[in-house]
Amino acid sequence: MPSPRPMPPGTQPDIGHSMRAASLIWQSVSEVAAATLIGWGVDWYFGTDRIFLLIGGLVGIAVGITSFVRSALKESRRLTNQHKSSSIRKESRLENKP
Repeated sequence: MPSPRPMPPGTQPDIGHSMRAASLIWQSVSEVAAATLIGWGVDWYFGTDRIFLLIGGLVGIAVGITSFVRSALKESRRLTNQHKSSSIRKESRLENKP
């Protein structure tokens, strides 16, 4: 099995990307679970047969997907802007060298 490529000196792995991705997943899962539990509670209260559980689950899935896509697009824009600003700084340093 090949060994992983060594990191260049002076760099550290960015664990922040993994943490942000994990938080997006947990957020989506918790939204689906919360809406489903609310639906179950409404079914229990009114004595209905799982209709609100189903509605709550579907609403939770819709909300979870919507918030996941929004958060993912926001993170993508943030990383793109960060990349652009770092490349602009590199270009300005190269132009200032004698």
